[in-house]
This record gives sequence, structure tokens and C-alpha cells, in this order.
Amino acid sequence: MGRLEGKIAVITGAGSGIARAATRIFVREGARVAVAEINAELGAASAEEAGENAVFIHADVTDDASVKALMDKAEETFGGIDILFNCAGGSIIEDTVVTDVDLAVWDHTIPLDLKGPFLCCRHGIPKLKARGGGSIVNVSSVVALRGNHPAHVYAAAKGGLISLTRSIAGAYADDAIRANAICPGLVKTERILGRYIEAGHNRPRGGSVSTFESYPFGVGEPEDIANIALFLASDESRMVNAAIIPAEGGISAY
Repeated sequence: MGRLEGKIAVITGAGSGIARAATRIFVREGARVAVAEINAELGAASAEEAGENAVFIHADVTDDASVKALMDKAEETFGGIDILFNCAGGSIIEDTVVTDVDLAVWDHTIPLDLKGPFLCCRHGIPKLKARGGGSIVNVSSVVALRGNHPAHVYAAAKGGLISLTRSIAGAYADDAIRANAICPGLVKTERILGRYIEAGHNRPRGGSVSTFESYPFGVGEPEDIANIALFLASDESRMVNAAIIPAEGGISAY
């Protein structure tokens, strides 16, 4: 029997990266998964890759009506929701220090990285309550634990998500709903690989392979983070609530 046998999950941003890896793993472990993705081509491909127990549902996590429709559709399709994995998000190259950053970066990043999980919890929690409880897993970032230069907007959003996670964990414990957050460092998603090692990349925050080499235990693979999400989504972690889990190859120790 799989570790998520009989459970129903909504995974946001599931067309690529960590969330796509989680979709494959959750289905393999017995879950039925709503593949929530704004990019229809990526979302459909992820669901097809994961198998018949994954269904693509188009969603924009920054839009209240779209998120409500996502949760309603997941409930209609599968009969409820037991797991909410809020993975949609990410930094953008234009993010920089607070005195210099263009406000357009704030207007892009805060809705995606903080409002998105907020809306998903707002509309997902009633569905979890209807099933007698469940697990919320949010993806924050190591930058929320140690600060980040120069991506100040992203750090603010992910720090806010940690506080939101802890608040939800306390508020809904009596409803048997757990909420935890994972804080990855660099992970070898398509977006990060393109930013750091793309040939001819010359933007200031492009980085290099030497950045990867600064991680004591190496830069993560999407599956590394997805496996932590699997544990937090499963009943194996029933004693874990309001936990903020670094998953950043040891970089926070330096």
C-alpha cells in the first residue's frame, strides 16, 4: 500500500519543477492529484506523465475566483481534498534591494508567492475540514530564514508565508488540519538551471556553477523537496505541525 493511499491532493504549480516531481511521487504513492497550473500545456503534460490518477485543472493562484473554482472542481472530481501542496511561486531576476527595486516586482511577487498560498488555504481549508482534517504543505525558501541579497521582495513574501503557515497551524489544529512549510535553497528546476548556468547568461543575478558548489551537501533535485512534501502530506508526519523545515543542502550553516 502506498504512503498516500486513498488520499486526494491539490498541487499548485504542478506543471514543472518541484510540484511536477511531487505529482509523480504522490500518484505513485496512491494519491489522486489535482494538477493545478496556469500554463495549460505544462499542466496537461504533467497530469499525463503522472498517470490516470492525476487530472489537470487550470488555475491562477493569484485570482480569488480561479482558486475557488479549482478547489470546487477538485472536490467535484475526486470527492474532497486531504492534502494541499502550495508550490506555485518563484523569484524573478529583476528583484533587488528595497531602495532600488521596481514596484512592479512587488506587484508580481507578493500576489504569486504570498497571496496565492493564502487564497489556496482560504478556499482549501473548508474542503479539508469536510474530510475530517488533512495536511497543508507550503513552499517557503531559505531566504526567509537568513535574509537574501539582493532579492528583498521574494524574501519578504516567503517570510510572510512562514508566519501564515504557523498561524494556520494553530488556528486549525482542532479541525485535525496540520500546516507545515519547507524552505528549499537552490533546486535544479528548469528555471534555476536556466538562470545559473545558461550559456551566455550575463545578468547580474545570473550566478554561476560556483554558486552551486557553495552548497555543502549539493544543490537539490526537485525530487529531494518533493519527498519531504510526501512525508508531510502522509500520516507518518501526524505529530508534525507548524514546522519550518530547511532543505537547503546545509547552506544555512555558513
